[in-house]
Amino acid sequence: MPVISIIGPKGGIGKTTLSINTAAALTRSLGKSLNHDSVCLFDLDLRLPTISSILESHPQKTFYDLFETLANKTYQVDFLQSIYRILTIFNAYLNKEVKRDHPQLEKGLALYKNLNMELFNFSDFTFGNELQELFLERSQIYTVGQIRVLRPLLKKIDMVQFKHILKKHEANSRPSADEYINYIEEFKFSLLGGEVPILGKRNHRKRINEPAFLLLFLEFVNDLIERFNYIILDTPAGGVNHLSSLMNSIDQVLFIFDMSNNIAVNGSIDALHSFIDYYEDFYQDYKEGRLTGLDKAYVNRMIASKGEEAVTETIANKKFGIIFNRCQQSKEIDNCLDQLREYLDTLDRYDEYKDRIHMVGMVPHHKIINITNNRGTLFYDKDSALSNCINLIAENIISANEFSPTLSNSNDDILEFLQKNGKGGWMSRFKRIASSLG
Repeated sequence: MPVISIIGPKGGIGKTTLSINTAAALTRSLGKSLNHDSVCLFDLDLRLPTISSILESHPQKTFYDLFETLANKTYQVDFLQSIYRILTIFNAYLNKEVKRDHPQLEKGLALYKNLNMELFNFSDFTFGNELQELFLERSQIYTVGQIRVLRPLLKKIDMVQFKHILKKHEANSRPSADEYINYIEEFKFSLLGGEVPILGKRNHRKRINEPAFLLLFLEFVNDLIERFNYIILDTPAGGVNHLSSLMNSIDQVLFIFDMSNNIAVNGSIDALHSFIDYYEDFYQDYKEGRLTGLDKAYVNRMIASKGEEAVTETIANKKFGIIFNRCQQSKEIDNCLDQLREYLDTLDRYDEYKDRIHMVGMVPHHKIINITNNRGTLFYDKDSALSNCINLIAENIISANEFSPTLSNSNDDILEFLQKNGKGGWMSRFKRIASSLG
């Protein structure tokens, strides 16, 4: 299932608009093979989601609701499960059922020392007071032998009752994916995400910055990725941001190049360079086993589910594409390509990336786009020339850029490809479209 991340250097350059219309074009291109699980658009701007508002489509539950569930149910159960494993192996050692050098005992001690207790609601749990005492003692516990000082405290916790309570909590602790998927019949694709209530923004901001909750969120997202044939990730301005661990799941990154002025073009090129820097650092750290924190945790879980070879292949063979947006003259693209090659050459990266950066499509600046955005609909089916532009992007996604040119091709070849695959007459209408600007 191809996972496409659409990235822009800043807000207001058309990234979200192109994400929405690309999702619609994908559904059209799939034709008879289309079903409810074909295409899903993820609004991954967790702080300021906008897609549901633009489309006037409000899902039953949003990512705000998801984080509420993760905080109030899922994390609590995961914490209790970890505690149960710790208590079980500690009791086994104290009862002389396992020896001091037992590997599970060492793991249990490490888990006990590192478990994040700040997010657990002790007051809501039957043995909350005892567990709090248990964690107050851990600053004094450094070796397996020192576990003996916990014996009086462990005797206060009835493990049979603990397990019974745990099973009761486990029954409804995981969010149901179907509650968060909103299939939009009008556009034939699914939407995931949605608005954050004003009164809930403060708690939400705290949660999306907490690694423990983000890891649970990423697991939820990864499970949903497996469900759909094509995934479009509309990321926050600047890229994946705090969701950088999704690098493990993304097959292709599409950069939106804002062609409206020279400053915007320079910013787009610099954003591509910054992402390449981040990507190379991430990949190098992965190969050398230097990933830490959330990145490491998520990679390990991906490897556990997909295998190390599959994860390595996804990270190593990341595809890159460029969509030129708000074009008014073909010469702008010509100049931008020259500038990008020169920039990469200066960084000694041109040879490395010239065949990896594909030219996926271009979209002219057109007043129809602004009009449709304000009306909560798509520009995709409102103008044939605009539709052809988006169809090209969709076709390149489906073909995995098999036919799209790269930076190694000449400017003439690139423009010819964009013209030819715009379903005829695209370039002949380009000037007319640009001239209609209001």
